[in-house]
Amino acid sequence: MLAVAVRRDLACMMYLQGKTLKDWRVSHKAARSPGDGVSVLRTWMAIYEPDVVICQNPDSAGRKSARNILILTAMARVISDADVLDLLVTRRYAYRNIYEEAAMIARRYPALKQKLPKKPRIWETEPRRIIYFEAMALALAVLDEQ
Repeated sequence: MLAVAVRRDLACMMYLQGKTLKDWRVSHKAARSPGDGVSVLRTWMAIYEPDVVICQNPDSAGRKSARNILILTAMARVISDADVLDLLVTRRYAYRNIYEEAAMIARRYPALKQKLPKKPRIWETEPRRIIYFEAMALALAVLDEQ
């Protein structure tokens, strides 16, 4: 299973076998444009050969930038054309904020604990490492419903 997220100027991929996290990657290139996003996604799909690919539903992307929605739309198109089970997930927020959700994910997947960001002060920018937890949250939205 491959779960892909796009946030700000990063894209992240989580690769799982069953419920076991096997690998993850982050790309700046994939978040530059829809074409670059598709190129990086195809590379990830060729490397990992997943049977399931999860992406955030671009129609329910909420507060994403217009560029990120275009990237998600292009990725969703590629996933639906591939010979995989394509799952577009509507992001659900079960925690007060992404940092509480990230802490829960880090407890569940200790390998990600080193990526766990501290919640910034109100005037500070969002930590870039939060992308790992957004991608994992998409995967868990599917895994926890099985």
